Amino acid sequence: MQILFGETVRRLRREKGLTQEQLAARLNVSFQTISKWERDESYPDITMLPVLAGFFGVRTDDLLGMDEAENERKIQEILDSLADGQNWQESLAALREGLKEFPGEYRLWGEYFSRLTAIGWHDPGEGDRMRARLPEIKTVYQNIMENCTNDDIRLEAKSCLCLYYGILVNKEPEKSAAELEELKRIVGELPSLWKSKEFVRTFPEVLPRSSEEIRKDCHEAIVELLRVFHGMATHLCNTKDNGERRPVHRAMIDVFNTIFPDGDYGLLSSNVFGAWETFAQSAAYAGDYDEAFAAIEQCVEIARRFDELPQTSVHTSPMLQGYVFDKSSSRFLGLDLVRIYLGCKKHPHAYVYPWPEEFKADPRFGALISRVS
Repeated sequence: MQILFGETVRRLRREKGLTQEQLAARLNVSFQTISKWERDESYPDITMLPVLAGFFGVRTDDLLGMDEAENERKIQEILDSLADGQNWQESLAALREGLKEFPGEYRLWGEYFSRLTAIGWHDPGEGDRMRARLPEIKTVYQNIMENCTNDDIRLEAKSCLCLYYGILVNKEPEKSAAELEELKRIVGELPSLWKSKEFVRTFPEVLPRSSEEIRKDCHEAIVELLRVFHGMATHLCNTKDNGERRPVHRAMIDVFNTIFPDGDYGLLSSNVFGAWETFAQSAAYAGDYDEAFAAIEQCVEIARRFDELPQTSVHTSPMLQGYVFDKSSSRFLGLDLVRIYLGCKKHPHAYVYPWPEEFKADPRFGALISRVS
């Protein structure tokens, strides 16, 4: 059974309003000892457990977090089930059941809210239908803002609400003045990239860490930054006419290829794939079929290489060299995504932009489908 001693000591100490140094002085130990306990790097002598339990006024079992361990197992089961291909309706139902048992668990509330607001994407309907969902959305949002102490969950909730309001405002601008003002307010509260945890934790001065730990933080920050870059560049393209989009897509691809000179896209495979796929779309609609098919071939190659990666892989490109990742965390579908985009495979949650009929009539399109089917 998992022991959650460190987490429990940290929670109990904070509930008493004590710093690590103050608790250390009360227990006649060093504050480094308290720090190690709370990080689960060491545990007190068994004779110290009754003293700690008495000091905090809890049972020894409570101090060890054994009850919490069982709860954590159940909560993790719920969270793990969300990654097993459930659609958003099934996920909402599973989370509602979980919240009946764990109404104070804000990881579940955060997941619930993200799916509740995602209805705007999966089943937007008319504006009135989206507006009918607002009372529950606002209630859950208020709960998270007032009671959740995890900044990641709070910021994710703000982001989700912004997207929901954005869809609603675009659907019914004349009815959505209040939502537009709230949307502007929330966007203004979001932190800048310079204040993000990904950036701040790369500073060696922020936390005492080894060079290996700092490298890992830098690698994770770079991956996140590249994902943000891809999203921003894609949104920029959407503001341009079709003929103006390809230079932006091409520049985006050049950035990726500069950072990954050996084609080691790894965790970013889906982003590079997306850049080539949208480039192909723009070329196809402009009638430049040679460029379009060349871009699709790049998509096929990226997907093929991703599918061949072992489950646990290591980046080799200079910027991310040595960064270990689980390829399932990218949620990239590999060659299946090529099949979906070419129309020879269905996916319940993937929206596919249609290819021009003249482009699909080109013999090379049929040959592609035959090769990847």
